[in-house]
Amino acid sequence: MVNNKVPQIGIVGYYLSEDEDFGGGVRGIRGQAFSAFGYDMIMAIYRAGGMPVPLPVVDDEFIGVQIENVDGIVFSGGEDIHPSLYGEVLQSNAHRIDPFRDRYESALMKAALEAGVPMLCVCRGMQLLNVIRGGTLCSDIKDTQEAPLEHWETDEPWKSVHPVHIKEGHYIEGVLGKGKVEVNSIHHQAIDKIGDGLEVVALSPDGIAEALTMKDRDNVLAVQWHPEFIAKKDSQGLKPFSWLMDVSKK
Repeated sequence: MVNNKVPQIGIVGYYLSEDEDFGGGVRGIRGQAFSAFGYDMIMAIYRAGGMPVPLPVVDDEFIGVQIENVDGIVFSGGEDIHPSLYGEVLQSNAHRIDPFRDRYESALMKAALEAGVPMLCVCRGMQLLNVIRGGTLCSDIKDTQEAPLEHWETDEPWKSVHPVHIKEGHYIEGVLGKGKVEVNSIHHQAIDKIGDGLEVVALSPDGIAEALTMKDRDNVLAVQWHPEFIAKKDSQGLKPFSWLMDVSKK
């Protein structure tokens, strides 16, 4: 671990192969691959007092180098996780899947957990944590409930979509707030079976798991919403990042 005054916070992102987006949203030349990192996530880390360190998709041999040079990691949102990682088959309602990112982030998260690195897992990151711990996901919320809340709102990603209820008496109240907290929502999948050693510490009114912690350590937090987008309009969105800075300094 590094001992700089400012915590060095690794952030995972997207892998864009040499066949994607040429002539579109990504600039470059034909045959050029890219790593892409959410600017809102980067700025949330800066504003919370950390130094963002982009962690590109790499082969397993380089993961140890990444782990050794950060004080904490944000596992950010993105594509669906391939259902084969939790014993299911691909459904027709699946969104985009990136097997390269799945493989890399699975290995990175396992290494980070083993090394005790503090982690904030956002949206896809929360789902990946559940899968890594042996849990499962439901393929689409609308297929599992008769009248679910809206959980997919992308037009104004900072906008509050529904409340979540924080577990009373849990230390997470000091991180996210007590009682009811309003959040945005940009996900169509959700936690199904809870992974080993994980605890649900926030629920939406329709029963969807909205935040997870680990029972045997206090430096891993996962949220289903996107606090980095909330932080663009409301400093409340910085709370999970401020927590990550605190635990990363330890």
